[in-house]
Amino acid sequence: MAVTLDKLINTTGSSLRFRPLSPALDATAKLVWKKYQVFSKAAGLYLRKLRECFGGI
Repeated sequence: MAVTLDKLINTTGSSLRFRPLSPALDATAKLVWKKYQVFSKAAGLYLRKLRECFGGI
């Protein structure tokens, strides 16, 4: 048994089944950092990708 926020795994061909919770649950997340933070190359690329995906952050 697993609890997830969405159907994130492929259950085809297995005995696992996805059952949504009722009533539906909502979740929010925040990503914060210091205003003038110096990022590593990897962290900078990660933040850039987040901005591309979610825009405006």
